[in-house]
Amino acid sequence: MLCSFHLGRAQQKLAAAIQIPAFTETTVGEVFRLLKEQQDVLFSFNGNILQPDSVIHTKAFKGNLYDYLDRILGKEYSFKELGRHIIIQYTPQRMSVEFEVKTPNKNKVVIAGYIKNIRTNNPISNASIFDRSALLSTLTDQNGYFELDVKKKSNLIAVNVSKEAFRDTSVMVIFPIEAQIGDKKKREYGYFEGYEEDHGLYRSFWGRVFLSPAQKIQSMNLGGMFLYSPYQISMTPGLSTHGFIRSQIVNKFSINIIGGSTAGVKGIELGGVFNINQYDMQGLQMGGVFNAVGGSVRGVQLAGVGNRVFGEMKGLQMAGVFNGVVGNVSGVQIAGVGNHVSGEVKGLQIAGVFNKADTVSGIQIAGVLNLAKEASGTTQLASILNNSESTVGNQVAGIANKAKKVSGVQVAGIVNIADSSDYPIGLLNFIKNGEKSLSVAVNEDSYLGLQFRSGGRVLYSVLSINRALDGNRPDKYAFEAGLGAVLINRTKFSLRTEIATRNYLTEKFKSLDNHQSSLRVIPAFKLSERMSIFVAPSLNYAERDENSIYGGSTLWKAWRRDRTRNTFYGGGMAGLMLKL
Repeated sequence: MLCSFHLGRAQQKLAAAIQIPAFTETTVGEVFRLLKEQQDVLFSFNGNILQPDSVIHTKAFKGNLYDYLDRILGKEYSFKELGRHIIIQYTPQRMSVEFEVKTPNKNKVVIAGYIKNIRTNNPISNASIFDRSALLSTLTDQNGYFELDVKKKSNLIAVNVSKEAFRDTSVMVIFPIEAQIGDKKKREYGYFEGYEEDHGLYRSFWGRVFLSPAQKIQSMNLGGMFLYSPYQISMTPGLSTHGFIRSQIVNKFSINIIGGSTAGVKGIELGGVFNINQYDMQGLQMGGVFNAVGGSVRGVQLAGVGNRVFGEMKGLQMAGVFNGVVGNVSGVQIAGVGNHVSGEVKGLQIAGVFNKADTVSGIQIAGVLNLAKEASGTTQLASILNNSESTVGNQVAGIANKAKKVSGVQVAGIVNIADSSDYPIGLLNFIKNGEKSLSVAVNEDSYLGLQFRSGGRVLYSVLSINRALDGNRPDKYAFEAGLGAVLINRTKFSLRTEIATRNYLTEKFKSLDNHQSSLRVIPAFKLSERMSIFVAPSLNYAERDENSIYGGSTLWKAWRRDRTRNTFYGGGMAGLMLKL
């Protein structure tokens, strides 16, 4: 006995009794929000087709939810219930099913037939035919023809037909042969929220190379519906124990000898070369070369070369070369070359070459560079460069740091660049609202020096070149580098302190072996907004002159150094300072 019918109303949420007041003017989104509060239902739909801000006018209604949705949205939409979800699909087309049952041998049943457009009688190609209880599926060909092999475990099965833009249809097949009535074991199913959102898996390199167009069509036809299975084994995506319906099955344990593609994993998945999941992965996923997940990941993802996630990542992600996540990351990313996150990173990124993220709140550690648009409260550590387009916490780099606003410390081997950074430490600091000045001064050792100070409002660096006024001496030139801090900055007066080290050069710019270290206090009196005069006492330690006759142990002096002995001594300098 064979019979066919259209999918009717569900027995729970869609059949629930509701009472809704009249609305002279409201939106579809507001109605859905009200129904969510009253009936504890979630609505899933394609926002490009059914827009939540569409204005509707409704009368008071008392009846069931299915009839109310049918009234406000119209006959071109169909409704499917999966758990708490009401899936709304735009299905203006209808289909007819013509089929027959073939029994080529005792242990095999083949359902064959044609799917046609009920209005035009034209064949429908690429429609999905599936039996979700037995995990069987196929697609119609260009003539609308299909064949579905069915294992005879029950005398009653439901063959479902789905096609994008067509209302779903089910065919009940009753076998009057060697079967018990009713299969008590029901297969568990579920639904993926936001399945209509294209995260890019099929458009990505992985999808184009390893997934067939038929699998994409299957996903579009069946939407977010998926089935659970305890395990699956595959050689390649096309050779799987689940056959063609593999793209709609979530497995608890999955082994892919070379590679496999499934709806998702809720347990463990192992792949000799690759693993591809259409939606979510929860648990542990290990791929010899790469893992690609169209949805989100919660757990641990390990790959010899790369991991690619088109949703969110929560947990640990490790790859020999590259990790890429389109959504947000909460946890740890470790890659031999780079980590790239289009969303927000809350946690730790470690990479041999680079880390890149839209927003970071945690720590970025890279062998070469870290890049972030927003890194408030984040510490960036890189051997070459750190760059934040907005706010950042702390930056430490071997060469350069760049940010808009730094709330903590910037430490760079050469240069720090920022609009606002109060505590930069580097040879050069270009801070928009910070310190930039030139000064000319004479010190106690008869050197005329030109000093350049650059930094933030508190810390700054000092670079100085000096020339001896006395020509009859070996140390003709001196180069000085140091770190300073602004202690007081008033309208007419400022007070600074600096520590610096000085290296001496001969007239031919050959480096001498003796050095000097200084601690000085610089009170400055402002002659104008940009010009100041200062006299700065200092405490110094200087090594004896190179090639001088050793004069004994370290000496303490009140003023100037002894050139034949290591000396602690008092000194000072006086000069003019120009604010740039």
